Amino acid sequence: MSQSQFADPLATTGYDVDPWSGTQSPSRVSTPSLPVAPVASTSAGVASSHPALNAFLDDPPTAYLALWRQLDPGLSGEISLSTLQKLLATARLSGPVVEKIVALGAPGSALDRTDFFRVLALVALAQSQPETEVSLSELEKALPDLPLPRLESPRQTLPKPDSSWTGTGADGRNGNSNGSSWNPEAEAEQGFYNRMETVDVSLIPEREGWFLQKYRVESNKRGDVLTRRYSDFVWLYTTLLKRYPFRLLPALPPKRINPDAIFLEQRRKGLQRFLNAVVNHPVIRDDGALNVFMSEPNFEAWRKRMKVSTEEESASKRLNPAQEMAIPSDLEEKLETRLPSLISSYQKMVTLAERELIRESQAASDATRMSLSVQAVSEEVPVTCHRCVPGGKCCDLCQGVSRGLASVSTSWSRLAAQRENHLSPLAKSVEDLKRQRDLYLSFRDLFYRHDRLSGDNVDALRKRVEGRQAKISQLRSAQKPGYEQEVDKLITAIDEDNGAIAAALARRVFIRACMWHELSVVLHSRQAAFATLGWKGVTSAAKGAASDEEGVWGRLGEDLERMPLE
Repeated sequence: MSQSQFADPLATTGYDVDPWSGTQSPSRVSTPSLPVAPVASTSAGVASSHPALNAFLDDPPTAYLALWRQLDPGLSGEISLSTLQKLLATARLSGPVVEKIVALGAPGSALDRTDFFRVLALVALAQSQPETEVSLSELEKALPDLPLPRLESPRQTLPKPDSSWTGTGADGRNGNSNGSSWNPEAEAEQGFYNRMETVDVSLIPEREGWFLQKYRVESNKRGDVLTRRYSDFVWLYTTLLKRYPFRLLPALPPKRINPDAIFLEQRRKGLQRFLNAVVNHPVIRDDGALNVFMSEPNFEAWRKRMKVSTEEESASKRLNPAQEMAIPSDLEEKLETRLPSLISSYQKMVTLAERELIRESQAASDATRMSLSVQAVSEEVPVTCHRCVPGGKCCDLCQGVSRGLASVSTSWSRLAAQRENHLSPLAKSVEDLKRQRDLYLSFRDLFYRHDRLSGDNVDALRKRVEGRQAKISQLRSAQKPGYEQEVDKLITAIDEDNGAIAAALARRVFIRACMWHELSVVLHSRQAAFATLGWKGVTSAAKGAASDEEGVWGRLGEDLERMPLE
């Protein structure tokens, strides 16, 4: 489920900067896995696997050709993805369906005629057969009776936001009220983002021996700066996983022999996201082992002398009647979420954000190189002028051009500095997307652990109790010498089995309460807050960067007004 529902070109780019983000867990049995549709990246690929579709694309309907000519009036032979997006906005299809159509029909950064006709055919399939899986195989089955797609001429503006949304719900809180019952645990978590603990994990340059990398751990709510090894994080993760198998826990980044600097940096960020998730989880944040990890200076020595219990929380915690009554009867229905598409979309957004970060970094470097080149030219202009005497007076024209080029060089230098400054908030926005992605991956893994660990032996114990009760009846009927002692042993064993049955049934209820808590409190609140705060941060940083660049170009424009022409 961590992969896309369909093959996607973003998954095969060279930007492998987050290598463990695609790590899979077995899919949940009760959540049907969606079939993977093959993507033809070239016309030859489509021809080999879908001959009927290829023939259709070679001789498309007249309406397809007319729309292509309208969108490509300059006869360039291709249209952009932006133009396609505006067109598909008029198709009245859901976002996931549109995303899938683009991935299947437009494998590159632009569309040629064949790609465009394939997209139109997929739109027609999705509109005419909304219950059918959108795939090239299903498209070929629909031929040759495929209707024309229902589209409008795309305007040159993006679609307006949905005006029906309001920022404040009927109850005065953010979002729309859905009339759901009051949840005291969710109420207590409101505003959690204002109380969050922030943990910073940084690499310590000096290694212990050849391989052991250490990390510095520092929290804004704890006094000590701690040193931890990767194995300490593994110990913490393993302990918490055994204690809280039915809670949301992000996975640890993996280990690698002879890691390079890029891998170490990505692992550091993964460890930081993991710690920030657990110290802010409404239940796990109070765990004793976690608090020792976040406070014990000599953690390795503490681990050696202390034996820590890994008993599951259901063994020691009990629900009160109000908590039991709060579990909805249709919990299984509520847990059937659309996680595959959410994870797929966030995987793509992470990849695209990483690309943007790489481009911005390159742009900052290029701005510096531009500044240096223009500066060299500004100094060479007087030297190359036949009127300028070396060591003497230079003509006014060359001096004016030299001063103007020096201003250009200074402006590019300022741009380089500003773009360098913008890299930090941009990198934070990437981490915000990964935090959101990790949240959904954690919920997927929670489903997997639930299917694997929630089972019990209640049915076997009940059969054993029935068998022992039947044996007691036989012994009492026969009344052989010494049967009283045998009956007493069986009664004691039955009491033990009944106690085990009661404990297992209580664990069942506790697990249901955990799943409901993680869905209704943790996932529900965090997916909203993280998305809102993350995109607000991106927007604020982008506005600041655009304003700074506008100031640079405005000042340079004023300087260049004094640059001579002749």
